This record gives sequence, structure tokens and C-alpha cells, in this order.
Amino acid sequence: MNPVLIYFIKVNIAIALFYLFYRLFFASDTLWRTRRIYLLVSIAVSFLYPMLHITAWLEKQPQMQTVLHNYVQLQEVVITPETHAIDYSFWLYSAYWIIAAVFMIRFGMQLFSILKIRLQSQPGVLNGVNVRILQGEQAPFSFFGIVFINPALHSEFEQKQILTHELTHVRQRHSIDVIVAELLTVVCWINPVSWLLKREIRQNLEFLADDKVIASGVDSRSYQYHLLQLSYQVPRVKIINQFNISPLKKRITMMNQKKSSKSTALKYLLIAPLTLSLVVVSNAETIVSKAKNMLQESKPTTENVSRVTTQKQDVKASDAKELTVVGYGVSEQQAPKENSQKAVATSKDDDPVFQVVENMPKFPGGDQALFKFLAENVRYPVTAQEKGIQGRVICSFIINKDGSVSDVEVVRSVDSFLDAEAMRVIKTMPEWEPGTQRGKTVRVKYNLPINFKLDGGKDTKNPWGDKPIVLLDGMHMPPNFDYNIIKTESIEKIEVLKPDTEEKKADLISKYGKYAGNGVILITTKK
Repeated sequence: MNPVLIYFIKVNIAIALFYLFYRLFFASDTLWRTRRIYLLVSIAVSFLYPMLHITAWLEKQPQMQTVLHNYVQLQEVVITPETHAIDYSFWLYSAYWIIAAVFMIRFGMQLFSILKIRLQSQPGVLNGVNVRILQGEQAPFSFFGIVFINPALHSEFEQKQILTHELTHVRQRHSIDVIVAELLTVVCWINPVSWLLKREIRQNLEFLADDKVIASGVDSRSYQYHLLQLSYQVPRVKIINQFNISPLKKRITMMNQKKSSKSTALKYLLIAPLTLSLVVVSNAETIVSKAKNMLQESKPTTENVSRVTTQKQDVKASDAKELTVVGYGVSEQQAPKENSQKAVATSKDDDPVFQVVENMPKFPGGDQALFKFLAENVRYPVTAQEKGIQGRVICSFIINKDGSVSDVEVVRSVDSFLDAEAMRVIKTMPEWEPGTQRGKTVRVKYNLPINFKLDGGKDTKNPWGDKPIVLLDGMHMPPNFDYNIIKTESIEKIEVLKPDTEEKKADLISKYGKYAGNGVILITTKK
């Protein structure tokens, strides 16, 4: 999955969880400042926690070590034949960004509207406070360090209430919260919780300002009546701190509510374990991908038991207690079950092969580079496609002390063509960074599942179109095969088989498969 999409999903999950916690534990108290901090911190954590990497620490934990020791296997690689299906993800991404751009333009227009109002207003001083004088019936509001008001619409007592309210917004920089909430809905517009969180942020700012007005000595009933008088005035701009912002009913309810004790603030510490849980879960998926759960296939098959028995006979009796079989089968003599961080090795002469070591081997560039290498080099055999053969091939191989790959074998077979392709690519791997145990390089055994999958089952469409198929040293090449990788000096001969007659066409199809009807190009390289 696209890393950007994974990041986006994690962010939105965190936003939903933080909002749920807010509604469950904090929505009914009157600790406005603490609530403000929680709301802003929850947004910041939602965007930052996916970027915190504690994988190295998690791998050292006993629980994770148990998972790694139970089944050491690389992440599965799925190989599908090349198709030319419509890429719906492109259209989905495009639709998302287009709508996000629309919301961003809307946000920009609101900022421009505030600038326009400022240019149309006149500077003035009201009760010793620098303000901008509005014209006409416009509701008072503030934005960052500026208070906008039309004194002609309000009595002197009402002006005092309005200034106390709006200066609270100005001095506590509430406009920052408003901007953050707006940008949240621009980026996460597809998540309905982001809109709910925006509403909570706006309401909490009004609760803060209302509380300041009441604390200044203003009678709560007259103040509430004043708010009701201004409720008919519709705000021209949505991103400002509006004196009469709705819903008034909830603001009045909060004014009359009993104040929460300071000890109530302790419950806001719940954000710490919630954040830690998100970080651990976000990083645990990396660990789990290295030790994929295979419980559904843990029962030994006849093939596995036979293979296990053979391996057991090859081990010296004195070394039987160290025997641990790699694969799905289990031997009658298993290694002692321990949750310690000791390495597990398979006896082989005086050079043991380990399953888990302190520092596991690394593919050049890491796991992502490994999967990219496999995806670029594994080719779905055409013959298998024609026969509708698909399934998961599991190969094992050893990373030697010098980083080279050896002892490649199939531990779970699907088909000879798929098996051969999986082994071929593994044998062409570059040298790994070898594993170490107690400071010494050691040999380590890996399992690698490669899933060959056909979309819709058996392929019926000729991927070559009207072009001849290509066989390189007897192996079918895919339609997008890059001929530039073959050096001219390495070619021994090129033979072109043309379907000049129906008889020749039928002969080519019988020898080289149903796609050979348009001809065959045989390329033989020098040995």
C-alpha cells in the first residue's frame, strides 16, 4: 500500500480516537483552558505519531522476540501477470486532492474577506481599546489582534461586555486555534470526525471568552440576554471569533453549569497512554510484517512430515537436542521452548545455521529494497498463466557469513514452473549484510513466500497482442521484457519462427503455447 495513504489512514484513525476520548471523558467539564490544550495537542499528535519509529526498541521486547522466534519468515511477495486494467487509485487520489483544493480556495477567500472588511472599516478607540469601526448592521468579532465593532449598535454597557469577550480571544490568540481547525478540515475533509472536532474547538473558545466576561463581574443573566439580542445577525465570515456565534443554547448552559474541580484535570493525562498505544501499534506492524502469522497453515502435511523425517536422519544423535526444523512441520524431538533471546541453530557439521540471531542479516537497502528487487525480477511464467496455475511458493535459503545466498530450496511447492521461477530469482540476489551472534558473523536461514496470483483466475487474453512471443534460453519472457538488459556480445544466436502457414501456426502453438500464434523469437545466450 502507498506509504502516503498509510500515513493518512493512521492520522485519521488517531483523530477519531482522540475525539471519542474527548466526548467520553471531557465534554461535560468546565476546564476550558485544559480542554483547549487537549484539542490542539490531539491534532498535533495525530499528525506526528506515524513518524515516530521505535522498531528497534520493540524488537528487543520479550513479547516481540517470542513472535520472531516462533516463525521467522520474510513478508509475502505477491506476483501477478501484467495487466492493463484501469488504475482507479489515480482517479480516487485526484478526486481527493481536487476537493481538498476547493476547501483550500474557500479558506483563502474567507481570509480575503477579512482583509476586505478591514480595508472598509475605520480605526477608532473604544473604552481605551484600539478597534476597527464597522459600518451597518454587522456583528462584532475579532481576528488575531484586531477587534471589529459598530459602537452605534450597542449601549455603553454592552460595549464593555463585547470588548471583554473579544479581547479574551485576542490576548489568548484564539485565532490560531481557528486556523488549525480550518486547515484540519481542508486536509481531512473526508473524515467526518475532523468537522466535529472543528466544531468543538470553536465552541470551547467561546466558552473561554464567556467565562472571562462572567468573571469580570458582569451579571450572567444580562449577558445571556445580550447574546440572544444579537443572535439574528448572521456572520459574514466563518473563520473569525464571533461574539454571537451559535449555538447559544449550549453557551448559556455552560455558563450556568457548576464549575469542575481542579483535580478533574488529572483525567486529561489519559492522552499519554492513548498516544503511547498509537505509537506502539504504528510500529508493531513493521515487526509483524517480519514475523507473519501463519497459524492457519501450522498443521503438518504429509509432505512436511516426510521432509522433517529426512532432516532428522541427517543429524547426528549427539546433536539431536539442538535440532529445530525450519518450515511448517515439527519433528518429534523439538528444541526446548524458551522466551529468551538465545539464537536457534540447526546443526550442520561445525558451522551451524541459525534461525534467529542478535543482528539479523539485512538486504542492501533494507526490506523495502528487497521487495522492490523481487517485484522487478520475478516474472509470472507464461505457461503457468495459460494453465491457470496460481498459488504461494515458499522457499528457504541461507545467508552465509560473507552475505552470499545459498542452499535455495522449495519447502512448499505449487507447480514446477512457479517453483523454478521463485528459486531462480532468489539465487540472483546480491550479497546481504550477514547476521551476527555474540559479535561473530553466522549463517542464518530464511523463509520467503512468493504468491503467484491471477486476477480472475485463468488468463484468456493474449498479453502479446499481435506480436511474436520471446523465449530467452528456453524461458518465456513477459510482454514488457526489456531487451536492453541483454548485451550483444553475450548472444549466441537469434532464431525467428514465423507462422507462414496454418500448419506452422498450429505447430508453434503446440510447442510454445497458445500465445505463439503470431510467431516466436528464440534468443540463445552464450554459456
